[in-house]
Amino acid sequence: MAISFPSLPKLSGRTVAVLAAVGALAVGVVAAGAAKDQPAGAGAPAAGPAPQTAADQATSAARTSAAAEAKAAAALPQCRAARLVPVNRSWGIPMPSIYGSTSTTCNLMYGDDPHRGSTVYGDPDTAIRVLQRNLNFCYGSKLAVDGIYGSNTRAVVKLVQRKHKLVADGIYGPKTRSAMNWRLYSSATQSWSKGCSSPL
Repeated sequence: MAISFPSLPKLSGRTVAVLAAVGALAVGVVAAGAAKDQPAGAGAPAAGPAPQTAADQATSAARTSAAAEAKAAAALPQCRAARLVPVNRSWGIPMPSIYGSTSTTCNLMYGDDPHRGSTVYGDPDTAIRVLQRNLNFCYGSKLAVDGIYGSNTRAVVKLVQRKHKLVADGIYGPKTRSAMNWRLYSSATQSWSKGCSSPL
């Protein structure tokens, strides 16, 4: 037995569009009513992270760069000696260096009291004292020249780094060494310079 359906009236394209719009509006109203009945946050799509502004991106890049610089500085060997680095025929700079080497590409950091790591050779105490004396003379700090890289020495190194627009991580390393001011010493006359400069 065949079932017959009454024929539907023909609708114009414009009528179909109006009906579709009314249907969509009705669905939206129903959905809004259902959302109002749900607890806050239920069924709502998770908000994604807010888009970063140019300032946020610059700050993020600066933090990444600072972290990379601090990691690189910390990876260097500990300064365990001091040497006179010649500047010209008359003057040199007493500065922390690597034990048994002419290299000054080393670091000193908080907690160096005096050796860092299991290898005990050289004399970090000497390197730290040379740095502390220079910080006192050239930057007016009043550090105890005790050969201990404690919180006071770290704080002064951070101030020096900020003054020279470096990453203020409190680690004395090659960038800080090259930027900071030093008091010069003449081996020939066994005398110190009256002022400080950054001849590196």
